[in-house]
Amino acid sequence: MAELLLDNEMDLNGGVSGPDLLLGHDPQRAALLAGSIWHARSLIKLISKQDVAVLIGRVGAEVQAFGIRHASHAVSTSVIADPQQLAQEIDDDGHACLGAWLDEGSALDRSRVLLRLAVGTAADHPANEHREAAGRLFSLVLAHLATEG
Repeated sequence: MAELLLDNEMDLNGGVSGPDLLLGHDPQRAALLAGSIWHARSLIKLISKQDVAVLIGRVGAEVQAFGIRHASHAVSTSVIADPQQLAQEIDDDGHACLGAWLDEGSALDRSRVLLRLAVGTAADHPANEHREAAGRLFSLVLAHLATEG
């Protein structure tokens, strides 16, 4: 089964040769980072201390700060004021971008990342708007992840 899934690209130790497209980083985290750029305009507008605390509790301070730092690359033009809804939209749009970005690679590379995600995320069905922005957003995400080693 593993051989079929991995398309016979295994090294002598039984592992897959080479790093995955996310360089071994958590795909959930990468999706949230992409989603934070997507919704950066909303992140900037979220100023209530209580709302910011709710958002950070859901997505983390790194995700919030990353989105704000990359606000010039924001995709969504609508502003979401509710922190719970914003966190959900960051998650959904980030996963959809991840799925769209993975669609550009091989089936093996896509599978190697998707197997590390929960079943049923938006990565399974990205929309055209996600396909159009995915490469640009993930170039920023990968540059960030690459600085971590």
